[in-house]
Amino acid sequence: MERLRKWIEDSLKGEYEYEAYIESTEKLLVETSRESLENISKSKEVGLGIRVLKNFRQGFAYTTDLSWTAVSTCVKRAVESLELTPEDDGFVLNKGEFKGQLQADYDQEGLSLSVEDKAELLVNLERLAKNFDRRIVGTRKTSLKEFKVDVNCLNSHGLEYSYTTTYFSCLTSALAVENGEEAISYEYRSGRYLKDIDLEEMARDVVFKATAQLGAVSYETKVIPVVFFRESAVSLLEAFSPMFLGDALVKDKTLLKGKEGQAIASPLLTVIDDGTLKGGVGTLELDAEGVPSKKNIVIEKGIFKGFLHSVYTAVKCNAKPTGNSVRHGYKSLPTSGIRNLYIERGNYTLEDMLRAYDEVFLILDLMGLHTVDPISGDFSLGASGIIYKNGKKEKAVKGVVIGGNILELMKNLVGVGEDLRMYGHVGSPSLLVEAITVGG
Repeated sequence: MERLRKWIEDSLKGEYEYEAYIESTEKLLVETSRESLENISKSKEVGLGIRVLKNFRQGFAYTTDLSWTAVSTCVKRAVESLELTPEDDGFVLNKGEFKGQLQADYDQEGLSLSVEDKAELLVNLERLAKNFDRRIVGTRKTSLKEFKVDVNCLNSHGLEYSYTTTYFSCLTSALAVENGEEAISYEYRSGRYLKDIDLEEMARDVVFKATAQLGAVSYETKVIPVVFFRESAVSLLEAFSPMFLGDALVKDKTLLKGKEGQAIASPLLTVIDDGTLKGGVGTLELDAEGVPSKKNIVIEKGIFKGFLHSVYTAVKCNAKPTGNSVRHGYKSLPTSGIRNLYIERGNYTLEDMLRAYDEVFLILDLMGLHTVDPISGDFSLGASGIIYKNGKKEKAVKGVVIGGNILELMKNLVGVGEDLRMYGHVGSPSLLVEAITVGG
């Protein structure tokens, strides 16, 4: 790192502030299908991203070649891009002076497991799904992704940190067949440690969703109470999460602008983003710009508490950084983002919520989430799931559309489940909403 610092400073000749971010990622992908190994792939990528700043202007460039010549050229390209960038008082560097190795979750045991053993885990997951229900005839594909990531970051104000971490994600599917009808569903889990991925729960959930949708029919248009199964609740929360970010506020692309301190949701709703969450996929001592991580309450008992900020958005909004600067690799600039965003668990069981009204629609899958509008809050999404009457399954439905506004949905929240699960960076329990328009 000292050699890199010298190379950069020699190229800049003391005329610019700078930040250097080096990331090395080793990736392993294992895929199985029909209870046999189908594909194995390995890759490694290393790169350097350099930001240079002067007089509230910023330039950026990156390279995959870490030789002196390439680094020098990369610095020159960053300076050239700075000259083309308009002044912006948000272009500043974090002046924190942390220097050292960060404590990060690292799964040596998971990394050392052989590829054959990892494939066997996936094959056993497929078998487990079939054993749970005779109607499960197989899976289309089951995959495990493994990442080992090394990061080094330094800037001209003395900040210098490094860490090594691991990340695992697993995706599976289940195909259910009965009386000529077919239904398929998918399930996803991730964690810093391989052992954190509960394969038995994955199998149980994917089987439940696939078999529950056998024989699905259309449904009439009506306003009805809805339970978002925890995975569908996560999908909705993630789709609307940009409305909580400082970047959306700076760009005037959030419906929450000016609503700090106001009641925007049911008193049952508390939303938290916690960069210190134990075992969280987004957990680390510092954010991507070296700001200490913290637990940020975004919505507390229905009250909107504030936005999640990077250094840039904090300056632009006259706020303090919240430890929410993230990077999507060495090729990208830091930006505001979620760390571990989740809805706080409640006290209701799923069964409680399904019995809460004479008729309830349990939503298992949502489609078209890329179409939601974090600026207006409006959404119109495809959905499938189960109609329950008096707490008992009446029929499976598909091809329906649910529509509304996210603020109205949050205000109509009348039940929060106890079944909180994290799916990557986002988590939620199942949620009961008093009334949503369901279109047949």
